[in-house]
Amino acid sequence: MTDTHRPERLFIMPSARGRRCLLGFLVASDVAASAVALRVPPAKRCTIKICHNKDCTKRRGGEMLLTTFRDLLPPDTSEVVVESSGCLSQCGKGPNVCCIDADGKEKLYFGVDDATTASAVLDVATGGDYPINLLVAATSIAEAERTTSPSKKEKLLTNAIKAVSDDRLQSSFAHAHALFLRADAQLDLSPPDIDGAVADAELACKITPREGKAWRVLASAHEASGNFKAAIDALRECARADPSFSTKAKNEIERLANK
Repeated sequence: MTDTHRPERLFIMPSARGRRCLLGFLVASDVAASAVALRVPPAKRCTIKICHNKDCTKRRGGEMLLTTFRDLLPPDTSEVVVESSGCLSQCGKGPNVCCIDADGKEKLYFGVDDATTASAVLDVATGGDYPINLLVAATSIAEAERTTSPSKKEKLLTNAIKAVSDDRLQSSFAHAHALFLRADAQLDLSPPDIDGAVADAELACKITPREGKAWRVLASAHEASGNFKAAIDALRECARADPSFSTKAKNEIERLANK
């Protein structure tokens, strides 16, 4: 943030009960995804900066917050940009999020540590009324990422996928995110569901072709199936989507080429 513009600060750290009812939202376990109507995306432009300093990520549970905000956005919501940020101060109250509107006015939100609170921040910051189906999906995805059981993870991600099964949400990041995470979980099952993993990862890559993690999971799924050529192709796409993975992708391609 600039020295010339002091953000308005809003402290959000609801109680356990408050987390269930914040801004009228309910947690995923209370909502039947098929019963919720879709709403129109917001008109307000907004940049949402997620603190990725160590206090807000490793120490205070904000490591998945950036993807949680992306999970909450409907398809083609170009008005809202979500990106990582350096330290936003007030580390003891994190995870912290700074929202900047089209006029450059900033608001700093504290204690944004779950999908329900992130959804509330998103609604307040943009003036939007987002599909609650996306909150259902984002909540299930976040819970799946915290569990270590592949079977439980697969079940939670299946719930997330069902929540965004409506045609208007099938191209959302939440759908793709749940698909490639479920593909990864399917590879860890005993026995692994390799065909399911390939199908999920392929669809995720089709929805979000610029998401390097989706291509990486697809490469793993193709390798597990014995299709090394397809795995190499997926790794090349991964490197194009995520240049930071280029060196590792090159090493993986060399390894697979020798099989």
